[in-house]
Amino acid sequence: MIPVFPGCRSRSVSILIGCLVLLAAVSAIWPVYRAFLNIEIIGNEGWNAYYDDAAMGSAPLYPSPRLLITNNYPPLSFYIVGAFGRLTGDTILAGRLLSLAAVGVIGAAVALAIKRLGGNTAAATIGAAYFVATMCRFFTIYVGMNDPHLLGLAVMTMAFVAFLRAMDRDRGYAGPILLMVAAGFIKHTLIVLPLVSMVWLGIQRPRQMVKCGLLAGCAIVVGFVICFAAYGPDFFTNLTTPRIYSWKHAVGATGHLQWVVVGLLAWLYVGFTRRKNPEVRLCSLIIVFALVIFFVQKTGEGVSYNAEFELVFGVSIAVGLAFTQVPFLPLARRFSPDALCFALLLAICLRLAVSTRLESVRVFTDRGFRAEIATREAAMAAMISRIKATPGDVACSFYAGYRAGKPMAVDFFNVRERMLKGKLPADAISSRLANGKLTIVNIDPITNWSFESSVASYPGGK
Repeated sequence: MIPVFPGCRSRSVSILIGCLVLLAAVSAIWPVYRAFLNIEIIGNEGWNAYYDDAAMGSAPLYPSPRLLITNNYPPLSFYIVGAFGRLTGDTILAGRLLSLAAVGVIGAAVALAIKRLGGNTAAATIGAAYFVATMCRFFTIYVGMNDPHLLGLAVMTMAFVAFLRAMDRDRGYAGPILLMVAAGFIKHTLIVLPLVSMVWLGIQRPRQMVKCGLLAGCAIVVGFVICFAAYGPDFFTNLTTPRIYSWKHAVGATGHLQWVVVGLLAWLYVGFTRRKNPEVRLCSLIIVFALVIFFVQKTGEGVSYNAEFELVFGVSIAVGLAFTQVPFLPLARRFSPDALCFALLLAICLRLAVSTRLESVRVFTDRGFRAEIATREAAMAAMISRIKATPGDVACSFYAGYRAGKPMAVDFFNVRERMLKGKLPADAISSRLANGKLTIVNIDPITNWSFESSVASYPGGK
């Protein structure tokens, strides 16, 4: 017999929850397997690895603006990954493992947030499994990739859970607020949850909002002062590197919402019909802020899928809370709560199942796919050898260049943005090629799991 899942009255709903958990587990197989392959996932991996090592003393963490490289990330992630890289002996693998762990931590944060907002065990499990499955199915290039966004989001979401706990007790706000600031110094674009927290405090407890706002402001200023003392003015020059913005990029990103469309549509109904419920209002606030910030960030050229991660977090909480709210919905007067839960779960599972990403299955069942992996690794090894044999500075794949022990010489994406803004001369690269100070080694497409994505964001999705 199949047991009824804790918090569910229907065995059929329990079966679908089990299917969702299974989908999440199976979807995670490929990112975990891929983490140990000597193949570039996207261009950011090698870019981050260079600065991870720089934080350990190999080079200045924030280079001079006279160079053709730029570090427009805050510093904390580089110290965390760099230190872990010293332990593992491989910085890129260290970053990949931390990214994988971060997905699990964020999934746990989803479950804990749902519990804090009144959800039961079944709702918490649904929300957590939905997050992991969505990330592993539709955002595969970022799960288990050496990039700080998921690491920063893991810290931020746990800080948000701690904030919810502080709200319940009406004390202990300082820790969560300072942890949110720390998360911002891991990845500076994580602003949805801090904004939501401050707005929610302003609605519920205005005096606490003033105190927390002052604390956060002071912590941010102290952080910037420390950075200036450690890195000098180059820190701010790098962090404020110019970028091209266009609303066309944001409009084009509308199609990315397809990956969370079932959860969004469900919450559109639940959030409206149950808007008087404070937990529902808070979740709606997260989703609205995340949608706005997603589209604003997507106006930036080269901004990748990671702009959507806070929205995925919010929708995952919404999916879990939807099951808690089902008995109180107007539709529950016409259909049983179990029937509504079953219908929503079925829609979620079907959307997750409908994907062309079958690597988690193919790696065990398809000999041709395993042969392709071996071919890709051999091509990467050959490209690394070719770069090693090239004298002087090389413009190439960051991953291969890093593995070959070459210094990072050119950051093509940021050089282009600086040229378009008039911060670099138009011949900044061509002049070095002409005088023999730089050699281009072309990327072999099969050495990168997502070649088109990596070119669009090379070193892209900042």
